[in-house]
Amino acid sequence: MLSTIINSAESFIISNVSLAVFVGCILEQIIVPIPASLIVLSSTFLVMQGATFSIMALGTLIMKIVIPASLGITIGSLVYYILAYKLGTPFIERTGKYLGVSVEDVEKVGEHINESRYDDVFIFIARCLPIIPAIAINLFCGLIRYDIKKYLVTTFFGSAVQILGWGLLAWFSGNIYQALEAKVSFLGNVVLVIIILVVVGFIIYNRRQSRKEENN
Repeated sequence: MLSTIINSAESFIISNVSLAVFVGCILEQIIVPIPASLIVLSSTFLVMQGATFSIMALGTLIMKIVIPASLGITIGSLVYYILAYKLGTPFIERTGKYLGVSVEDVEKVGEHINESRYDDVFIFIARCLPIIPAIAINLFCGLIRYDIKKYLVTTFFGSAVQILGWGLLAWFSGNIYQALEAKVSFLGNVVLVIIILVVVGFIIYNRRQSRKEENN
């Protein structure tokens, strides 16, 4: 029963992977505990398993995983951008404990930007490298009313770089896993045969010993 449910879920995700990744990444930006990396890793593992590296396969990864995920992150991030834009610091103070972020966290983003001197470059790099929580960046950009066009561009392309990195990791890890799985499966069968032979041999030996004792 459980294996049937798992297989059905895998088939659904593979058939609708772009939609699943897109919706999942929107929710990830709104419901903070859901990690986008987990969504991308699991989806890529299912879709790209066994595929050898090629330009066509890389294109499949970008079209089915990277672009939908980046769009989902960009659209989902607008929720807290707009709320911070409209409601300001009081919104962060009231909801921060539920979102896992504080006013201090948002202010630290501002400090980093001031140190970098290049707002656009910093926000782009922050999206590429998940060092700063995405929600803190979303709130900060809304709080300072960062230009919406620049926000959308830096969020999409920065997220695309990060998602591509996660996707490649899942793809290559999946291929390594499959290669090892075949070998482990073969070794497991060999060990199982050896165990069976040992058990059978032990039974035969005991029976022969019992007959000798009876004859004596």
